[in-house]
Amino acid sequence: MEATPAQLDILFPHPGNLDIPNTLAKRVPAPVRQAGWTDDSTQQVRELLKDNHRRWHIFFNDLHFHNHASHHLLAIYAMGANDELLRAAYETHVVYMKPAFPPPEHQKISTIIDDSNWKEHLGDERYYQAYLAFLTLKLVDSPSSVPTLLEDFLFSKDANVVSGKNGEAPMMLSRFLGGFLHPLIHCGYGVEFGLPGLVAEGIAQAAVQTPEATAAFPASLFESPKASTLASQIASLVISSKAPSASPRTHALTVLANVAQDPAFAAKTIGLPIPDGEHENSVDRVVRVGGQKLFKYIDKWTSALTSESVTAQLLCEMFEEIAWMNTVIYAVGGWAGRKQGNDEKGVFNGDFFLMHLVTSSMFVPSFLNTVSLHSSSVLLKTYFTLSLVLYIARGRPAIPISEFYTNTPDRFEPPSSSLQPAKDTLTPHRTPNPWLPTIQTTLVHPDEHLCKLQRTLWHFADVYGGAPKGRFSNAETDSAECEIGLKDLDGTLFVRAAGLTADRLGWMREGQQKRSWDSVGFFQDD
Repeated sequence: MEATPAQLDILFPHPGNLDIPNTLAKRVPAPVRQAGWTDDSTQQVRELLKDNHRRWHIFFNDLHFHNHASHHLLAIYAMGANDELLRAAYETHVVYMKPAFPPPEHQKISTIIDDSNWKEHLGDERYYQAYLAFLTLKLVDSPSSVPTLLEDFLFSKDANVVSGKNGEAPMMLSRFLGGFLHPLIHCGYGVEFGLPGLVAEGIAQAAVQTPEATAAFPASLFESPKASTLASQIASLVISSKAPSASPRTHALTVLANVAQDPAFAAKTIGLPIPDGEHENSVDRVVRVGGQKLFKYIDKWTSALTSESVTAQLLCEMFEEIAWMNTVIYAVGGWAGRKQGNDEKGVFNGDFFLMHLVTSSMFVPSFLNTVSLHSSSVLLKTYFTLSLVLYIARGRPAIPISEFYTNTPDRFEPPSSSLQPAKDTLTPHRTPNPWLPTIQTTLVHPDEHLCKLQRTLWHFADVYGGAPKGRFSNAETDSAECEIGLKDLDGTLFVRAAGLTADRLGWMREGQQKRSWDSVGFFQDD
């Protein structure tokens, strides 16, 4: 569908928040737009998002590498980029994009996919534009229907279990969390910034993605709560934000500690990395070989997410656990496996794939604040599962938290500056707040993943940075927690991760050369 200018204005309004019922909003702290944005930058980002929507396919090559232009634009826009910088960032993407192309049918593109046949072309990238036209029309007619669209095409039984004419279950949530979580990230920007066009793009991207880890998405997951309608869920949320008393659940970090220590998930046991000539992907192999035992660990965490117990408070607590867990996996695991990457300094293995655990987690709150309580619990269960599956699939790096804290700084400095502070300047004067130079250098770094990661870590530091040591420790009763040093984890985790990442990718604004992510994994000496 070639959207008209008026339709594009509907699909890409001023970035803000979705217009959803107040009773559903603000369950979980979501990221905010930082000072620096202006009317000029807002108009520029809208025009660039419209251009991206009209001109480019969702994959930029035949390997299904994802279009990241909108991610880059919105991340730096939210961190204060001006209109000139936004245009410069967009130009780094257009040079390699794949132009949008029509599907095989020669009929009018807006009529190829409809409510009766939308399941027939799932997984076929040639129909991306047709899916986009189908979903776009729904949102042009009703821009406020984003929550309904998410429910109908991602979380419903029909979208996951009920077969189409080809006899195959659509598995839309599996597709949505596939491709290293890119459809969730793409759609998440739309939900966070109230941009229906990006929501349509994200769901259309999921539609042409291959399902992964399908055993983690059983049909029972999508059965509606028998005694709990959406209305009653909203009512319970308004009446009380406290969860009913229940037996203590296992903390996400405790689950991680056990998975990190269990020999059943060693790379050699799973059969990783995938040998040349074998075509099974690492995610599916982890689930096939280790899924049965892994799901038992996961059940200890997800058991709290029953229809009777899901409340705003519980969603907030359980998401926070995921935020800590995924950051620990990326940062502590990357430091522990520092000798296995491509960092010539041997300081940090900034794994490109584990980095996506952090960047994707930033969007989970926006979904939790938008969809029903039941769908929120389904998202938490499946996202938590995929996070651990991806951790194992990358080689399950060790998680030595105590050693990490001993050997990494909680206050880092960019490369030396020639500026000299005036007399009587307060100390420490070089970098009194390490986040400020980090954001400055991130804004002008051309890597589109760096800005997403640092923005996420900045947000987590804002919300969770005051956590003291000992907050997460049950080391006196849990040997796995003791083994990884969970007692030493505190809120400086996020700034330590940001500093290691800035060093790994290069302080380009300060004169260092561009450096890159690591992609070899953690498969040695497991």
